[in-house]
Amino acid sequence: MKGSGSLKFAEVAVDSPGSGDRTFTYQIPSGFDLELGHSVLVPFGNQSRQGIVFAFSDTTDLDSVRQVSEITAKEPLIDPIHLKLANWISKQYLCTLFQASSLMFPPGGRKRSSITLSVSDSVEVSELKLSEFQSSVVSYIYSREPVQLDRVISNFGENSRRLVSQLVEKQILIRSVTESSVKIRVKYEKFVEITKSGRNALLDSQLIKAPKQLHILENLSTGQENFHRLSVLRKEFGNSPVNSLISKGFLQEHLVEIDRDPLNGKFFKTAKPVKLSKSQKSALEQISELIEDPSIKTRAVLLHGVTGSGKTEVYLDAVTLCISRGKTALILVPEIALTPQTIERFASRFPGKVAVLHSGLTLGERFDQWRKVKNNEYDVVIGSRSAIFAPLRDLGLIVIDEEHEWTYKQNEGAPRYHARDVAMQLAGLTSATVILGSASPDLESYRRAMRGRYRLVELEQRYRPNISSDQTESSLLAKVRIVDMRSELKSGNTNIFSRELLSDLEHTISSGNQAILFLNRRGSSSYVQCTSCGYVATCRNCDVSLTFHSGIKLLICHYCGQKRKNIEYCLECNSEKVGRYGVGTQLVVERLTDLYPDVIIDRWDSDAITNHSNYDDLLDRFRSGKTRIVVGTQLISKGHHLPNVTLVGVVLADIGLGIPDFRASERVFQTLCQVAGRAGRGEEEGKVLIQTFQPEHYAIKTAASQDYRSFFDIESRNRMDNIHPPYSKIIRLLRHDVDNVSGQRESGNLARVLEEQRQIWGLSDTEVLGPTPAFPSRVRGRYQWQIILRGPSPRALLDTISLPGVSDARRPGKRGWIIDVDSYLSN
Repeated sequence: MKGSGSLKFAEVAVDSPGSGDRTFTYQIPSGFDLELGHSVLVPFGNQSRQGIVFAFSDTTDLDSVRQVSEITAKEPLIDPIHLKLANWISKQYLCTLFQASSLMFPPGGRKRSSITLSVSDSVEVSELKLSEFQSSVVSYIYSREPVQLDRVISNFGENSRRLVSQLVEKQILIRSVTESSVKIRVKYEKFVEITKSGRNALLDSQLIKAPKQLHILENLSTGQENFHRLSVLRKEFGNSPVNSLISKGFLQEHLVEIDRDPLNGKFFKTAKPVKLSKSQKSALEQISELIEDPSIKTRAVLLHGVTGSGKTEVYLDAVTLCISRGKTALILVPEIALTPQTIERFASRFPGKVAVLHSGLTLGERFDQWRKVKNNEYDVVIGSRSAIFAPLRDLGLIVIDEEHEWTYKQNEGAPRYHARDVAMQLAGLTSATVILGSASPDLESYRRAMRGRYRLVELEQRYRPNISSDQTESSLLAKVRIVDMRSELKSGNTNIFSRELLSDLEHTISSGNQAILFLNRRGSSSYVQCTSCGYVATCRNCDVSLTFHSGIKLLICHYCGQKRKNIEYCLECNSEKVGRYGVGTQLVVERLTDLYPDVIIDRWDSDAITNHSNYDDLLDRFRSGKTRIVVGTQLISKGHHLPNVTLVGVVLADIGLGIPDFRASERVFQTLCQVAGRAGRGEEEGKVLIQTFQPEHYAIKTAASQDYRSFFDIESRNRMDNIHPPYSKIIRLLRHDVDNVSGQRESGNLARVLEEQRQIWGLSDTEVLGPTPAFPSRVRGRYQWQIILRGPSPRALLDTISLPGVSDARRPGKRGWIIDVDSYLSN
């Protein structure tokens, strides 16, 4: 990696909200051996800030240049390829260059500092002559000091930032800067072994007068292990005799590095490649061509295969080819919950070569895995969205499984990147091949494939290696039926289960098979309402109804987590006519338990599954056949191979169609396709029942027929008619404010400025939509207002303005504004 050598100046991306995509010039002190990607501390204003070295130069036009203060890590955190990737992310997603760079950091790599506030000891708060707003802020800080500045701004809004500065100048408040970084290092432990003199001491009875020490040596000498944890020996035998043996030289200490490997203790039976079908072989040939010839311009393959078509086997063989050519591979999955089964498949094929990176690991595990990946100790990395930034060398293949999943888009914080688009950029920098796999591809991905930007490879049939010769491939797909719940109601059935679903459940259980019931809503009842006055129990912090959870008898907000006791009387009119309405997974389980008291029924949703071991236990119970019915949300719809499941019931397919999002129909279609794919993957034929009050809706009809192309054609026409992506681009400007009036006013002001600039610059093909309340309109006590910019290039309009409170026109950070490029949450 290129070092500074005799060069005098470094270009550093600094951790500052207003720094944009630029770097700042710093002098390199004598004796500093800087390299590209090094993390450094630099003076910035009156503070010390972290930065990343992006370039070196021998001269500068600046009159005065400050020096780099410190190198914070011995080795560079980011290699040159990922520095280029950070540059692209900064420009693409309108975040600072440092924010983009920090995506590549190991755990603990970001050196954060926080500003805390307290009231000066020399001030008597009760005697201060302050405005009502000033008094509120000072009283808040006084009652909680020390208080972080971010917390004050969160509670009182952006106007409090300037107020705090004024109060600090008047010496009413004291401002302190503290280091708040998480410190993570290589873990070492002390081990001991018996020395030669220790063994001699056992033989010539040197320790007769020290029976405790003799007992320790005798125990250690009879075991098979040469090294023993010192902490365990101290606990078992006591400090004094162990210390004596060390001081006498009978035991020797060793400092041993401990590898916090999340796969330690897990056994994976080595698996051999299976025989591929003709269509799988054809798909692999097209992928192999790209892996073997990096000069081919199109670097991505959209692998569109029906559920159960064997896409994973194609991935595995592609990785085998990649490794044989001296390259590494990256496998992305949309949910952390899916990593265990993916790890099992890949670790069985590539024993000792697989690393894991995702937020479900401990910080220590993530740090060790990241470090070993960077040191080129693994050939394959498996992880969720953030694993796209793994420091793999010689990257040859990126697999994005279930590429249509919206979880690949970062929807909180900055930058709000999409892992698929980052993968394409990374492939361009490394000449790697990208496989985008899905049974129901993202409409934009399929359109790119149709237009030649991706290679389109299709697996149209399910595949089983041991299929009998008289069974056709097409017969393997589960039969899907739509049940019109309107007809059920008209015939007097008010149950949440149709008569056909109950009949099929009975048959499935009596036959010894398993069933899955899918409902994309947690809890027992989606809302609690008074039928006298219409009052609905809502969250105090969010503009959403509270969901009733019968197991704990509480009302819970699924946005902020607020919990309240269930209400028996209306809080508005005191009426007893309070009812629980809607249906969630918890209620489905209760109803099924009433019907089948002797059948083991499990629930798979984020309320029931709180950690990986919990999830693994539930999956093992189902695989073993102990659990006969599983009720769950989207967790059960993705990627599971469960050969004994012969029935899938969708309790209510309509959930999601009413969400104010132009992608709502696509998400419902994709979810139904995925959950339908869980049935009939074994020897017996599968059946899927889709219960709905909208049986004519095209998303439900095409999902039932597994007809992706028909859905694509209808949805494409709708998007084109309404100028939605991919027939336009959108940028969402989102504002959070504790005061709704202020949020509406500021949003309105910005919308007027944008409209004026649109006309001045003649950007007639760009629309300014809003401001409107976002959905939900209030979350965690903060009101949400949004403006949507839509057109062929909406950022051209954004580049003409400076967002309020920000010196750089295009930067988020923004003092109240969030920029979401290619937003997945526009509504």
